[in-house]
Amino acid sequence: MAERFAVIGTAGHIDHGKTALVTALTGKNTDRLKEERERGISIDIDFAPLNFPDGTRLGLVDVPGHERFVHNMVAGAAGIDAALLVVDVQEGMMPQTWEHLDILQLLGVQHAVVALTKADLVDPAWVELAAEVVRESLASTPFAAAPLVATSVRSGQGLAELKQALWQLVQSLPPRQVTGAFRLPVDKVFSVPGHGTVVSGTVWRGQWALGDTLELLPGRRVVRVRGLQVHGQPVSEVRAGQRAALNLAGVERTEVRRGQALAAAGTLFESKLVDVRLNVLAGYERGLRHRERVHVHLATAAVTGRVLLLEADELAAGDSGFAQLLLERPLVCEPGDPFVLRSYSPVRTLGGGRVLDAVPGRLHRRKRAQVLAQLAARTQASPLARVVALAARGPVHTAAVCAELGATPAQAEAWLAAVAAQGELLRLPSAWYSTAAVTAALQKMQAALLAAHRRQRFAGWVARGPVAAAAGGGWSGRDVEWLLQEGMRRQYWELRGAEMRAYGHQVELNDEEQRLANGLRSALRAAGVAGIGERELVSRFPQRDRVAAQLLRWLQEQGEAVEGQPGWWMDGAALRAAVEQIRSLYERHGLFSAGQVRDELQVSRRVAVALLEYLDRCGLTRREGDVRRWMGPDTAQGAAGDKAREAVPRQKG
Repeated sequence: MAERFAVIGTAGHIDHGKTALVTALTGKNTDRLKEERERGISIDIDFAPLNFPDGTRLGLVDVPGHERFVHNMVAGAAGIDAALLVVDVQEGMMPQTWEHLDILQLLGVQHAVVALTKADLVDPAWVELAAEVVRESLASTPFAAAPLVATSVRSGQGLAELKQALWQLVQSLPPRQVTGAFRLPVDKVFSVPGHGTVVSGTVWRGQWALGDTLELLPGRRVVRVRGLQVHGQPVSEVRAGQRAALNLAGVERTEVRRGQALAAAGTLFESKLVDVRLNVLAGYERGLRHRERVHVHLATAAVTGRVLLLEADELAAGDSGFAQLLLERPLVCEPGDPFVLRSYSPVRTLGGGRVLDAVPGRLHRRKRAQVLAQLAARTQASPLARVVALAARGPVHTAAVCAELGATPAQAEAWLAAVAAQGELLRLPSAWYSTAAVTAALQKMQAALLAAHRRQRFAGWVARGPVAAAAGGGWSGRDVEWLLQEGMRRQYWELRGAEMRAYGHQVELNDEEQRLANGLRSALRAAGVAGIGERELVSRFPQRDRVAAQLLRWLQEQGEAVEGQPGWWMDGAALRAAVEQIRSLYERHGLFSAGQVRDELQVSRRVAVALLEYLDRCGLTRREGDVRRWMGPDTAQGAAGDKAREAVPRQKG
């Protein structure tokens, strides 16, 4: 039979015999402090192992019953699988018994065994009566059907039956989440001579082996563990449900405290602001007010803070609602963690609840329907739904999912892939994004592109920079490039170098614009390769000069006009013919001079020199002293070849 592990915490009023019962069951006196033994009461928590012949291992956490040490009781009860409720057969249910029951329920404990102690001091009829009273008291709790055993540590009465009841309880408990990321809230810190600092606690989730990296939180300090024990025995690995002691290397005793946690790197949050759903106990005599100062107990940590109610100005006894906890020190937590609230002064347990968002990032506006709806959606959210909600807030990285769900990187990747398979996530180069966010960004870019086309009506292509910027902030450069390519795949637009245009976009001229374009064409043809100045060119169209200037750029895109130098334009067809003549000249004679080009083209020397200087800049020719070499696009390489090919654009259409 496979080994089974469980951790069971005691609960009950002071002097009802919790420590004596643990000692009788395990042989270990958990009152380890001198003060505890002198005063005869438990002050702090301690642990005692109870092993069964079949390999079942039970860790008993003994907690103090005095009202002054309830904060220690909560730390000991954090992470237990079940409770051993201890009730004195003579005194019955007492104030701390009820408070401990409230705390167990607030922490989500659903299973228990009840031990009636000191049964040797009363007759059997009294035992039966006391048992009936306890059963009636537990009728409205999750422990209504809990086994009840009458015991006596003096006579040994009921101890064997109690052990059997505990064994059966362990067999019925659901297994711990071994597959999650390792998490151990620290409940004890001490030093061992020759070994240094040792911390202990219950493994809440996952498994861990010597050699793996752990983080100590708050503070996210990476720590090395040089020794490991489970139930007092050296081991090489631990898993959920076990009590473990870890010997930390290079960490001083004063650098660790109860309330910190050891966890797989990057899988837990530390926060001073937490979204919660909380409940006020029905027996609490007054309501919980907005901004009331409280003690917050979560896992083994205890911090003070204020409750910011989001639905009302006060929660009455028995009511529940959404709130934020504004804490005075960082708290280590994750969504789903249970917590207990105690009033600031006088100190009394008033309620508790569950963490909804460990890092909301900002204070919510109170009494807002949208905020409350979002929080309500998180209360029943599945892991996949929580991943979707995470993506709705921005880009998602695997580490964020690890922290949100307490998952290993492999689990986080699996959940991300599952959500992506549902069509709700897309993987971009630097992060995962919600499909809705990607669609919205593409729509913004498409709208910006169409607006650019309207502003630049005669430009077939527009600069892609402003269009890319329309996606909004939060996108990395690689992700923006992905969006541009995705838009092209979806046929939203076409890309050309640093320019883009809407898919299938063509500039259409009205009759007046067509007349102006024809006038520009005629003027350019008349100028040929000698060229004409832009100012002179557009001035031929009084009162339409601005439109003419825009149409000139459109003719450039069509390959009908070429800007030889700033503000100086040539006819595209004339330039192509001249370039072909110069190439032919080189093929016939080799190196050629400006004078030969002048004679070949039948132009002035000034025009020939200006033309050759343009071709030099474009890489089509190269000057070598007083002559030039043809370096056309067929011989120019790389960027030079691209520039050479762009120098003499082909006419479109």
